[in-house]
Amino acid sequence: MKRKVEVTFLVEVEVDETKFTPEWITDWQKVFYPFNSVEDHIEHIAQMEARDILNPKFTEGYGPLADMGIKASVIDQRADVQ
Repeated sequence: MKRKVEVTFLVEVEVDETKFTPEWITDWQKVFYPFNSVEDHIEHIAQMEARDILNPKFTEGYGPLADMGIKASVIDQRADVQ
């Protein structure tokens, strides 16, 4: 049997915007992705939470999440089989 399944997650993300300074973002871009805004990071954090790879103790690029004021949680998820 072969099926396509669309999975959708709704993730709530909170960050301390003051930690995402222009200098921090520039340094982050040099090593990771060309994100230009806090919103870009929020989307990335949400994707990592949905994939269950966001680690509160240490997440690559962000360090200990509490140090960046990062909190994320899945608040809804749905799967539709086609």
